Amino acid sequence: MKLARLTAACASVLVVVAGCAGAEQTAAVAPPPTTLSEKALRSGGPSVRGGERTPLGQGLVLTVSAPKSFTPTGSASPPGAARAVGFDMTVENDGQTSYKPALLALEARSDGRATQQVIDTTAGYTGVAGGGELRPGESAHFSVAFAVPQGKAWVHIDARPDPSSSPAVTVFSETT
Repeated sequence: MKLARLTAACASVLVVVAGCAGAEQTAAVAPPPTTLSEKALRSGGPSVRGGERTPLGQGLVLTVSAPKSFTPTGSASPPGAARAVGFDMTVENDGQTSYKPALLALEARSDGRATQQVIDTTAGYTGVAGGGELRPGESAHFSVAFAVPQGKAWVHIDARPDPSSSPAVTVFSETT
């Protein structure tokens, strides 16, 4: 009987000691990231930087410049954005058929939240413009901007050759 009690006591002490050691390890582990910026920083950085050529499908390639931070002018739409980041973009038609750049759909997020495109013609950001077509081998250049919060923000832009086309392609994802 003494042997059984001694074994039970040793087992209890071992469980308590093991439980304390586990608690110390758990406390040292960083909490899971809660924002897109934190996730990106912990994942090793951006997936698509400015200046990279990104195939969109349908024979189209989009090149997005590095971001340029600016304060929108009083004539910007929508009004009230304290800060925006602008991008020069070039769409190239390497396909076999003509393409209408006005169909290009851009979706942007800042720190994981949807953000609005800023049209600021005074600053040179007119958005995707033009009613014409790009024939195979031609390219078109345009400038777009998106509202972002003050300070550093993770900006992620997806593009589709057509709003109804297959999954969006990430064309920019970086801290600005």
